[in-house]
Amino acid sequence: MFKNRIFKNILFQWMPHKEQSVCERKLVKAIKRLKIEDFHFNWDRNSCYIEFSYQGEVYRLDHSVDKAKERGIILRNGLDCLNELTQSLEDLGVIIDRGMYNFETWIIGMKQPKAGISAEYEEEFHIRYKSTAPKVPSEFARPEDATAFREPLPEYKDEEKSYQRF
Repeated sequence: MFKNRIFKNILFQWMPHKEQSVCERKLVKAIKRLKIEDFHFNWDRNSCYIEFSYQGEVYRLDHSVDKAKERGIILRNGLDCLNELTQSLEDLGVIIDRGMYNFETWIIGMKQPKAGISAEYEEEFHIRYKSTAPKVPSEFARPEDATAFREPLPEYKDEEKSYQRF
């Protein structure tokens, strides 16, 4: 079709070789190879994730440009990250097909934490983002303020008793 090599090279440099639809097809193929039926994925500017359920457990794979940069890998965007995850799943499928290990052995570290386990993160959140408003020194605090809403003023105690009758 293309006889001129220079034209062919320029054309392929212009055409994105990691197009979204190609990546999605590869991902679906890799997921089917691993016999996973329910999965969700998404990618944005800097990261991507793949969530899937296998035998009633939820698992999550995520990758980002920053994580790759820490390892010395240069990725441009979230679609490149999704391509990396897809390639990893394809490699995992090859390993499983060879019969070295089963799928459960490989995914045991990818379990999604349950809702009750996130208490330590919640505490960390409160510590990190605690109020930065100036606090009133205790010498200026009035003791009346502490009991202001607990009991009525003495002149209104009789009225409160009359309301309680009704």
